[in-house]
Parts: sequence; C-alpha cells; structure tokens
Amino acid sequence: MADKGEFFDWGSFTAEGVAEQLPRLLEDAERKVAEIEASEPDGYESFVWRLADASRPLRRCWHAVAHMLGVMNSDSWRRLEEEWQPKLVAFSLRVEQSRRLYDIAKSLLSEPDPVRRRILEKMVQSAKLSGVGLDGERRERFNEIKARLAKLRADFHNAVIDATNAFSFEKGGKTYTIDDASYPETMKHCADREVRERLFRARGARASENAPRIDEMLRLRQEEAEMLGFENYAGVSLATKCAPSVAAVMKMIDDLDAATLAPAAAEEDELRSAATGEEAALEPWDHAFVAERLRERKYAYSEDELKRHFEMSDVVAGLFRLVKFLFGADVEEVVGDAKPPVWHPDVRFFAVKERGEAVAYFYLDPFVRNGQKSGGAWVNDFLSRRRTPAGVELPQVVVVTNFPHPDADGRCYLPFREVETLFHEFGHALQAMLTRVDEESASGMNLIEWDAVEVASQFMENWCLDDRTGIRVPADLKSKVRSAKTFRAASNCRRQLAFTKTDMVLHSGPVDDADAVRRREFRHFGVPMVDGDCFLCAFAHIFAGGYAAGYYGYKWSEVMSADCYGAFEEAGLGNDAALRRVGESFRETVLAMGGSRPALDVFRQFRGRGPEIAALLRQMGIGAQP
Repeated sequence: MADKGEFFDWGSFTAEGVAEQLPRLLEDAERKVAEIEASEPDGYESFVWRLADASRPLRRCWHAVAHMLGVMNSDSWRRLEEEWQPKLVAFSLRVEQSRRLYDIAKSLLSEPDPVRRRILEKMVQSAKLSGVGLDGERRERFNEIKARLAKLRADFHNAVIDATNAFSFEKGGKTYTIDDASYPETMKHCADREVRERLFRARGARASENAPRIDEMLRLRQEEAEMLGFENYAGVSLATKCAPSVAAVMKMIDDLDAATLAPAAAEEDELRSAATGEEAALEPWDHAFVAERLRERKYAYSEDELKRHFEMSDVVAGLFRLVKFLFGADVEEVVGDAKPPVWHPDVRFFAVKERGEAVAYFYLDPFVRNGQKSGGAWVNDFLSRRRTPAGVELPQVVVVTNFPHPDADGRCYLPFREVETLFHEFGHALQAMLTRVDEESASGMNLIEWDAVEVASQFMENWCLDDRTGIRVPADLKSKVRSAKTFRAASNCRRQLAFTKTDMVLHSGPVDDADAVRRREFRHFGVPMVDGDCFLCAFAHIFAGGYAAGYYGYKWSEVMSADCYGAFEEAGLGNDAALRRVGESFRETVLAMGGSRPALDVFRQFRGRGPEIAALLRQMGIGAQP
C-alpha cells in the first residue's frame, strides 16, 4: 500500500507560525534523541528508523523554511532564519557528534543488507566529518566554525538577491535588469552597447560586500579541514565523492584544458573576424551579442525564431511525453479542489504514475519573482520515498525555474537554454521520484555522491529536440539547432573549467588573495573580465550552496551523462523498440537505485563498464564522430 504522505499547507505556513512551533519541535527532537542514546537498539530499524523519526518533524519544518527563503524571500523569513539557524546547527552537530550514536552505528556495521550497511557506513563517516572525534575546546571551536559558516552562507545568499533586485537601468523608455531571466537575453540581443556595458559591469559588481565573507569562509573551511585531519577543505569535500583525489580532479581539468585549447582559440579568431562596427573592439560586453549574430549567420536561424516553437505549456507537455516513452511513467496535473495548497498562484502540482498508480508528486514553480526568488533553477525533495508501518510514503518534489512571465496573451515563450534548463531539472526530479529504494536515507538523490548528482539531469538535456516530445519544430530548423550544438562548445567548456579550477584552488590550501586566483584562472581559460568586477561575490554555488570544492562535479557528471546518452546512440536513436529497452535499463539503474550503491557501481551496471571521456568530447564536436 502506498501512502502519499501529508501535503504541506503552504497557504497558512508563515514565519510567525513557524516561530511558535520551533521551540516544541526542537525540544521533542532533543528528548527523543536522548532516549535513543539511553537505549540499547537491537538492530537497524530500532536505531536508524527511530533516529530519523526523532527529528523528522523538525527537519521537515526547517526544510520548508529554507524553501520559502528560496522562493518567497522576505524580511520575516530572514529574521526567522537568523534567530533559529544557529540553534538548528547546534542540534545537528549535537546529534552528529554523539559518541553514543556513533558507537551504536559502528556496532551495527555487520548488517547483512547491503543498502542498510551502506547507510550505516555513511552515518559513521558523517559523524567523523562532523567532529565526533574532537573533545573539549577543540569541539567547541569546531562548532563555532560550523555555526559561523552557516551564518555567512545565509548572509551571502541574501546579499546576492538584494543586489540583483536593486539594479535597474532605463533607456529609451525601457527598463533593463540583471536577473537570471532577462540578463542573458539582453546581452545577446540588445544592439545598444551602452546598455550592454552597464548591465555587464553591474552584474559583475554584484554584492561586493560579500568579499570579506569570502575571505572568512575560506579561512574557516581551512581551519575546519585541519581540525579533521585533512590538509585542506578540498580533502574534506572529496571524502564523500566519487573523485578519488584532488589530483584526479586536476587531471580531468588539465585533460579538458588541453583538448579545448586549440578549438577555443579558433573560435575566438572566428568571433573577432565576425565583429564589425562598434563591436570590432570586442569588449567583454560584446562577446554574447557578436556570438549570437555569428551563430545566426552560420546556422541561419535566430533565437527569436526558435523561441516561437517553445511555448512553455507545449514544452512541459512534450517533456512528459518523452518521460512516458523512455521510462513508462505518466505525469498528470492535479487541479481544482484536488490540488493541495501552494505558496504562490503560479505554482502547479502533478502526480507521477506507473501502471495507473501514483509513485510520486511534484510542484512546478516556473516564473521569475525579483526580490523574492533566488536566481537559477533547482530541485528539492520535500519527502523522500520510505517504507513505514502503513506502507510506502511517496516522494514529493519541487521543481523551481526562473522563466520569463507570460505575455499579454498568457503565453510564455522559452529561449532554448530555458528548455534545456527544464529538461535538466526534471532529470533531478525523476531521480528523486522514480527511485525504487524504500530506505529513506538512500532513496532518490540521498547518498548519491555530489559529483555524480548531475548525471541524470545532464542526460535529459540531450532529448530537448527529440521528435517524441511532440513539440512541433520544423525539421530543417531542428537540423540547424543540432548542428549549432557544438557552436563555441570549446569556449563554453573553458568557461566552466575556469569556475571549476578557481573553486578547487581556493579550497586546496590557504589563499592570500581569492580574487587574484580567480583572475589568474579566468585569464588562462579566456573568460572576459573588466576592472572592478567581483565575480566571486555572487558565486553562490560555492559560497552559499553545496558546491564548495565540488563545482568540478558538473564536468565529472557530464562525462558520465554523455556516456549514458551514448548507450542510446549505440542502440539507434531512430529505433523506438531499442530505445525503450535502453530507457528501461536506465530507469531501473540510474533513476531507480538512488544512493543505495556507489554511483560508479550504478553507472557500471547500466553501461557495462566504467565511464569514458570520448562521448563528451564527441558531443562537443572535438572527438571522433561515430
């Protein structure tokens, strides 16, 4: 029997109400954890399940608070975060650093079930990385560091939101902003160089007040690492990831650096040759504009022409058709009285079904909300799949994007990059929703190594133009877009490598000048810069998110995701029966197994071998073609 779990009453979920609930929730969690410490658990369920149950109401409530800070940010939610985050960090550390819980987990490592044993092993590892081995003043200092880092991350995040929302520039009766929805389109299509320069400089100068926070975070992360016995924070990060060492990460960076150097140089020569008139000087704010004009000439289509074929409702429906074709799952929107409460009128709600039975639910929050919603796109799970005495509690997921608002006719036309974004994020959602693992701690995206968590999402990007979506795009235009997939691929790869190398260097040892590191790597990889910019001050992935010493994971995952798509290419992209067979295999491994096994083992089960870089280079137009 499946249990859908309770749907949050978002309509009545307020900061004031949460502030009243949190003292009781925290007290209950502390009492129940203490009871477990005083008990003698006789097996996995009486320990792991009971420990998870002890803090579940508190964790779910605080997870919802974090969600509201991301999608409906306000002063009241910020005040709540500022007051309660230190208390929640302290509770989390108190649990992780419990010697009694650590000893119980170690005593159960002979658990015969491999999934449960992996969960216990990760609990032991997590306790070690949380300072369970520290005593006295060292533990106090470690906890001070963790609390301070949590505060710095929150302040960093809020500063970026505020700086993005604070800027606007008016010219010719039009207002320009630097939010994630409008900025890329303006830089590619606005012919006014003054506008582009103002926006480029403003975007690059966002949240300069974060500079001292960056310095402090790097110092504290280095100190934390040394307290745990690591040479640097990169070692802490990689302890829980697929990549075996910093050297292995650097080798991947160096291999891609070497492979893309000559192609990127040729791309830059082509771009300079294409620049005419005022843009001939090719300043940093000209690159996107000139590149877009070059792409239009080279492939004979414009983004505006392409965008007309990607109305959001058609894209969403097409994505669901593809999911049905590849993985056999139906997605149905829930409307009217059956729809649970949502946090904003734009939010939609869906059920995912297999053979007529619901297996998961998800919310879709599609549109940009300046000043309230963080930039970018992401997926969170409100509930993970888990077995309970009443049955199986089903996953509940949220997919968040920052699409432009609908026009006067109520239609939202998506740039192709946003189509890719939706497919990408839904790959994350599929991994959370189509899991077959009943142990909460390893279901969905739980326990998947961070440098493998992008595999399913990046894989889905390959299908945006597939005919099976039913999205009506003329065949000749599709052909042009596919041909253009490798346009400036080497330069784009080098941009990501610049971010990756900067992150890894910053976290590989004490750094005197973080921005000097960034500028050195940006120069090496050819990323345009201007004097006075402060890119790192808005690099939320590594300073406000979970990618510190882990940004390389995008490329590490991309190697695996390209290789996964290679299995479908080898089966024959025109062979429906063969694709369904490979899709079923992908569904039962990468999408179903979650963190129940190491990600590389899951990949090998699907692919029959380890990952190879050739497929990624081929997708970029650099390697040999099949």
